Amino acid sequence: FWAYELSKQAISSPEDSDRKTAMKVLLCGGLAGVVTWTSVFPLDVIKTRVQTQAFFEIVVSTPVEEELLLGSGQSAAKGFSRRLGAVEVARRAYRSEGARVFFRGLGVCSVRAFVVNAVQWAVYEWMMRLLKA
Repeated sequence: FWAYELSKQAISSPEDSDRKTAMKVLLCGGLAGVVTWTSVFPLDVIKTRVQTQAFFEIVVSTPVEEELLLGSGQSAAKGFSRRLGAVEVARRAYRSEGARVFFRGLGVCSVRAFVVNAVQWAVYEWMMRLLKA
């Protein structure tokens, strides 16, 4: 909520027309979605790697799939004797792929987040206005 409210307060004006207000709500909602996803994206990458590591023995059938699921430098042939925790997954990802691994795909996610959150906040504001009437 904070990203949406701060951006809305920064660009809103009491003199705005309904159309201008609606456009600003869409813009602020979209920006809030991008800010939120950017702040949690590295954690989402780690979460996804933690969740998918248990399935590598069943799912991995080609070296390409192995690379995508496990990251570079890791091999299903070596096998894991235990599931790795989030911190260890993050360390291994950073060591083998650098800091960029935590932001790969953020651009596409940001486009989706902008559209989804713009609509979500517009509907929220519309419903709040209807409920107050």
